[in-house]
Amino acid sequence: MNRTRLLASAGAMAVTACMAGAALAQDKPERAAATSLEEIVVTAQKRTESVQNVPLAVTAMSGHDLVKAGATNIEALQTMVPNLNLGQQLGVARIALRGVGLDNLSTGAEGSIAFHVNGVFVSRSASALSSFYDLDRAEVLRGPQGTLYGRNATGGSINLITRRPDSDFSGYLNATAGNYHRTAVEGAINIPLGEKLAARIAIQTNDRDGYGRNIVTGNDIDDARARSVRASFLYKPGENTELLVVGDYHRENDHANGYHYLGGAGFTAAGQPITPYGLAFGGVVAPSRRDIANEADPVNRREIWGVSADLKHMVDQWTFRSISAYHYTNYATAADLDSTSFQLAPILQSERAWQTSQEFQALYDTDRTHAILGAYYFHESIKGGIADPTNDIIFGGPGVLRQGYFAGGSLKTKAAALFGQVAYKATDRLSLTMGGRYSWERKSIVDLLQFDLTRPYVLGAPVIPQAVCAEDLPSVPGCKPQESWSSFTPRASLDFRLDPNTLLYASVSRGFKSGTYNLGGVQPAIAPETVTAYESGVKAEMFDRRLRANVAAFYYDYKNLQVGKVVGATLLLENAATAKIYGLELEMRARPAPPLEIGLTGSYLHARFDNYVSVDPSRPAGDGVTFDHGAPAFDNAGNTLPQAPNWTLSLYGEYSADLSVGVLTFRGDSSWTDKVYYTAFNRSDVAQKQRAKLNASVNFTTSDKTITVTAFVRNIMDKTYVSNAFVSSALVGFPINGFLEEPRTYGVTLGYSF
Repeated sequence: MNRTRLLASAGAMAVTACMAGAALAQDKPERAAATSLEEIVVTAQKRTESVQNVPLAVTAMSGHDLVKAGATNIEALQTMVPNLNLGQQLGVARIALRGVGLDNLSTGAEGSIAFHVNGVFVSRSASALSSFYDLDRAEVLRGPQGTLYGRNATGGSINLITRRPDSDFSGYLNATAGNYHRTAVEGAINIPLGEKLAARIAIQTNDRDGYGRNIVTGNDIDDARARSVRASFLYKPGENTELLVVGDYHRENDHANGYHYLGGAGFTAAGQPITPYGLAFGGVVAPSRRDIANEADPVNRREIWGVSADLKHMVDQWTFRSISAYHYTNYATAADLDSTSFQLAPILQSERAWQTSQEFQALYDTDRTHAILGAYYFHESIKGGIADPTNDIIFGGPGVLRQGYFAGGSLKTKAAALFGQVAYKATDRLSLTMGGRYSWERKSIVDLLQFDLTRPYVLGAPVIPQAVCAEDLPSVPGCKPQESWSSFTPRASLDFRLDPNTLLYASVSRGFKSGTYNLGGVQPAIAPETVTAYESGVKAEMFDRRLRANVAAFYYDYKNLQVGKVVGATLLLENAATAKIYGLELEMRARPAPPLEIGLTGSYLHARFDNYVSVDPSRPAGDGVTFDHGAPAFDNAGNTLPQAPNWTLSLYGEYSADLSVGVLTFRGDSSWTDKVYYTAFNRSDVAQKQRAKLNASVNFTTSDKTITVTAFVRNIMDKTYVSNAFVSSALVGFPINGFLEEPRTYGVTLGYSF
């Protein structure tokens, strides 16, 4: 599907919606409620309000919307949110909004997009894939959000809000069976425990065979074995006080997240291609991208759990809130760095993280003034590393697997912030918002780098580092194992209500992501990155709320980008100079007739480096420029930022037919994404070309809404697309390793509600 045809179809759909809406506007007023779009209520600004009244670029999906769209994981959001790009590497979510994202996967790496569950910031990107069930809604805020949220973020925030307990005894159970022998169960039960206390227990299981196999062992890979449970308790001792306590647990134990071989990327200084060493030594790769050829199967083990307590107390126009949380993440993965059947360099990655946070808020609400004042404290301790046992045949040895490479250690973070925002309604139409945030952060490390070709590999053998950066230990010259950073980031916005259904707004804000360390690099700390963001937009509802159209335009001045790359055996992190980002986003939904709903989401993004010169180890000849120390390098000025496609477009249509026994609903979705680069060097062999996807479903719901039956098919054309890729280490001859999106899947879901 080419872009011109898709854009033409989108335009036709939009025109059709407007014309149909205009015709329906002549209907009697009493029909408006039956044909109007669902109002979505959000808490993006820490108060309950319609998403159409929020002067921010925010996309909100109700739990009902997510179920209709078949969104079963966070990756499904990228077809519903403009300029959102999602991928993963070794089970770690790579989230980018408007070109601002995560480009470092070393131990302790933290993304530029804040991820929240029930108001609690979750630091580890490996945890972002575990909470997508029994949701009340999902909110995605684009742009810096430091004046509203405890944890600062340069790119935006993803907020998942789970369903709260209430006073009714109710519940549901959904069971799914599909291809690849998939079986999945999701359910919840709501239990009132007296007049003041209620509980809700939710579960999710997901099991399936692999999307591919390891042709060496014959076993499935990219399978799933996951279990999740969440318990929520809501206590209301009085009319003005409530306490919400939520505990959750998630685990996985399968053979997912292995590397797929995507080709060779290395060249000599003379420009001759390098054969990846696993192939040069007699190994093979799988003929199909879905399969792998590794001497051992991939391993994915993770355990994630946490508990939070959200206490609210209201006094007149004031609401005082305390959010306390603890979160634990432990994961271990095993893959194959050379991606061949030759035992050259298996890769083992593990991370354990303990996180505590405390946030206090004071909110003030009147007819004309909405204010929030907050204080936030965050502490995290992380231990882990990446190990690459190395076959000494690479260096002319007899072919013994040695202890090889290890990069890791421990990282501790302490952060504190004061933040606040005041929105004042100067007139019935005009409002002014001012806010600011002061952030302070300190990181300390024990940074270890080992490259040991003397000891045979033994799992669990102690690390004997060749380079260390740590307090109270002999360290490399220039090592500074502790750094602190601070920043003040303001925000100002103006919004004007053109009429009761049309909101215009403009804002300027700054975002700050603290400096950090790249464990294993044994290098100085990386400087903070900052974004100055300018945004304007319009939110409108027309024809008795049968047509909704939101448009946002933005411009970012992005400085000191934290960019990662593989150098030799080490993943290094460096500050790219600057980037300029601007774009346009459109979200439309229409209900031109009571049984029909259609929607369109589109975005244009221009995300380019201004001046970024860097060495590409896999192409030592460079492109004619030299780095600071004289090495041949590449001038990346004008290159597109990773995970920042120029164009994206998504469409859906839904038609419901009333039957005597219930409602039958047909739904179709399509999405198209422009070319995505996964490296700052904009290599076409480390990218995904333009891609299109089609999904469809049929749902039947009984008249009493107790029983549902849904048949679905996703990725109808069964295309194999790359969700992330990178050029691997010089140790193994620069193969390209990647991860794939799901193939065609189909199945049936039976649901029962009471």
